[in-house]
Amino acid sequence: MGNLTQRMVETLIGSKFKDCANKGGDVTSDAFKDAQLVGIYFSAHWCPPCRAFTPVLVEFYNTVNESGKKLEIIFASLDNDAEEFKEYSETMPWKAYAYKDPKIQELAGKFKVGGVPTLVVVNKEGKVVTANARSDVHDKGPDAFDEWLAK
Repeated sequence: MGNLTQRMVETLIGSKFKDCANKGGDVTSDAFKDAQLVGIYFSAHWCPPCRAFTPVLVEFYNTVNESGKKLEIIFASLDNDAEEFKEYSETMPWKAYAYKDPKIQELAGKFKVGGVPTLVVVNKEGKVVTANARSDVHDKGPDAFDEWLAK
């Protein structure tokens, strides 16, 4: 499978992001050019299941990328307060939408997000590979990435 196309990235997920691993520094969609898959992680600091799943997802993300595969994740915060968003996003090694970015609600509607945490994975064409990636991460660990890639 090839890399995500620039057009798909900008059309589906947007063009401006924050780099959680770099104290919220600005990044563009160029950060996704080598990604084989992109996960959109709907989560919030106020949500105990989210706070429990985030470290699991961090480990999954690091393991997949350390193995030479290319997964990128975007944190789509549903936090109620900018300070909680900042504090929570600093625990993540991936990208994030800016706090209250309108793209978050647009994508939550598009992907029919009914609750958090929700992890939706899209392929290079922008098609949903799975809208239930959270279960895959828990049940299959890093092997889930290869299954997603094969879809």
